Amino acid sequence: MRLQGVGWTLFVIYVFLYAALAIVLLRFRHRQTGLKWDIASLADVFTLVRRSNILSEFAGSELRSTMPENQFSKNYRLGYWRTSNQPDENFHGIGEPDAPANRYSAEHGKRKDKVPNEKDTQYADRDIESQQPWQQSTVDSLQKDVRSPTIQRQWIPWFLKDTFVVAWIVIALVLIIAFMVVSFVNGAVKRGFLPRLPAPANPGGFSPANFLYSFVPSLIGMICFLLWQPIDLYFRALQPFSNLSRPGGATAENSLLLEYSACAPIKITTKALLAGHWKVAYISFISLLSITLPILGGGVFTAQYFPRDDQVRSAASMPAYDALVFFVIVYALSFLAILPGRKRHLPHDIRTLGQLISFVYESSLLHGATFKDPQTKTDLVTRLLGAEVGEKFVVPRYGFGVYWGMDGREHLGIDRLKRPGTVEMLITTGR
Repeated sequence: MRLQGVGWTLFVIYVFLYAALAIVLLRFRHRQTGLKWDIASLADVFTLVRRSNILSEFAGSELRSTMPENQFSKNYRLGYWRTSNQPDENFHGIGEPDAPANRYSAEHGKRKDKVPNEKDTQYADRDIESQQPWQQSTVDSLQKDVRSPTIQRQWIPWFLKDTFVVAWIVIALVLIIAFMVVSFVNGAVKRGFLPRLPAPANPGGFSPANFLYSFVPSLIGMICFLLWQPIDLYFRALQPFSNLSRPGGATAENSLLLEYSACAPIKITTKALLAGHWKVAYISFISLLSITLPILGGGVFTAQYFPRDDQVRSAASMPAYDALVFFVIVYALSFLAILPGRKRHLPHDIRTLGQLISFVYESSLLHGATFKDPQTKTDLVTRLLGAEVGEKFVVPRYGFGVYWGMDGREHLGIDRLKRPGTVEMLITTGR
């Protein structure tokens, strides 16, 4: 049979794919991102904003479920900066040009204001969103809400909310039962079924029946594969916060330095297994395993001639079909594992830099020696995995909860769990 039509169609598709890949490679070949290294973890983000002059714009943002786009300035830049006070010193990070620099230093986790200049007065003690001076009622509201378990754990992606997860589980179980019944009752798949479309190939080598019963199962399998990807992505991104929300906090290795969101499929499963993060390991493994669904689904049915009945039927290759059934069952039952738990609920989304910065804008974590201008990623990792200057044999632990900010008020976010001479931060489980 001649398959010229199908062959040329595949050829054109592959040409477009390779052309798109070539365009991407050419676009980024000589481009510079402005970054010193890959931003793959929370610690990498924090190094960019340690000395930033935009932190005051995030006041109160850790409790907002959504952030208005017009709240922040539109002129942020990434690169090397110098201030008028120290023109010979360059530092790397995110900032706003022609805006006042931070006019304070950190001592023992508290803010020590420097002498302000005239430009600073327009930014002092102001509510950035309303462009009005901070009112006492606003401050009281923030202090009241920051300890509320409901507000602390008010957000989770819509498809991971309890109602939707239960719905996914019920739908998956119902569909798998129906799939098994249709497949094996009375040997329907093995004996085949009438294709209701012309099975013989035309002069161009195209068989309508074979195309339909290859395309539809493959399409359904691809939809199942794509549906699992957001689940996998969010469990990767939320794992550092889950570790930080434990009552005893977590080391930097298991929280601030986790790079699950940037890991390749097989690498993420291996790293999560070694770290003991079983749920992330399993969900990422299912994400990889689910690619078998469109592959097997697209080749399991073919039109076959049954001499006994003198009919052409669409029948399955049973070894391939049994493998498909096994993978479908594993995929469907895996929805039982995606209940996120309270530790993966947050005050708001974490998809943007601003949403991550909202958890540390008042944290003294940014102003310690650990994040003081690391020159390389190795330098940063070495600092985080060792004791801070002046602390012997004490590996810091970090948490996500209520901490005392540099302004002397309570805030919700990420900080060291406890510093010598200070109270331990409050981590609320919500139970």
